[in-house]
Amino acid sequence: RAVDSTGLAARSGWLDSPIQGGQSWLAHATLLAGLTIDNQPRYRTLLASRHDSLIQDFDEAGWDTVSVMPAITMLWPEGTVLGFDRIYNAAALGYRGLPFNWVTMPDQYTLEQLYRRELAPADRPPLFAKVALISSHAPWTPIPPLLDWETLGDGRVFDPHARAGDPPAVVWRDRERVREQFGKSIDYVLRALAGFTGTRLGGERLMIVVGDHQPAPLVTGPDAGLQVPVHIIGPGAVLARLDDWHWTAGTTPAPDAPVWPMAAFRDRLLDAFAGVEGATVAMRRRHPGFGSVSAIPPHAKMY
Repeated sequence: RAVDSTGLAARSGWLDSPIQGGQSWLAHATLLAGLTIDNQPRYRTLLASRHDSLIQDFDEAGWDTVSVMPAITMLWPEGTVLGFDRIYNAAALGYRGLPFNWVTMPDQYTLEQLYRRELAPADRPPLFAKVALISSHAPWTPIPPLLDWETLGDGRVFDPHARAGDPPAVVWRDRERVREQFGKSIDYVLRALAGFTGTRLGGERLMIVVGDHQPAPLVTGPDAGLQVPVHIIGPGAVLARLDDWHWTAGTTPAPDAPVWPMAAFRDRLLDAFAGVEGATVAMRRRHPGFGSVSAIPPHAKMY
């Protein structure tokens, strides 16, 4: 409904994540680099190789590249190695409210900071922003309500909600409560994204929403698999470039919608929007190791 109310359109499908239950940075690297990064040695090798990713793709096209990482509370040299122009960690986002246990700040605040700092200014280059939303991270308690976007300030308005509800030590005694809280956390993220779409996104922007991985089997049960939903929201004329993807119209991917490896998404996106047939072939020609971690020199210095 939020998408429809803005005159935008949405397409949805499924990706197979390389991981489940944690180590989300491996899924992020897989999506960005177009390589399957399913363990820490491969991630370290990716960093050492300086292999190009969507970050460099957009940079070469003249876009600013930004990473918004509200969970990063210590040094994160990997972000510099990945090549972002600007990185907003927890401290840089200016949140002065109470944390929600592991979650440093609610997703609504993170999205509002993206808008104020990067989207609202009119005189700037086009922007590629990778944003990590963390309100759906364990322990999934407490979960804030969605507040008026104009009242968020420095985040202290969330303080009463950060003190509400049972603490993790109580919730995690009951598996059914854990599963219920996870569902509520996903509901909150989707409502925050709906509010952002309706009030902050604007009609000329493209938003890609990806579930990076399934939660742990404690929540899903033993047979959930690795599929995660992916949604692309933007102007209908732009999304027409995706017609041959055969994704589901709207924000609920059909059970029989195509399932791609998460590592395939970069190629597909470049082919759809580069405007030149064979864009991915040209990229492989420019970067001979494209598409294979095994092509990284074995003597590459580990970061």
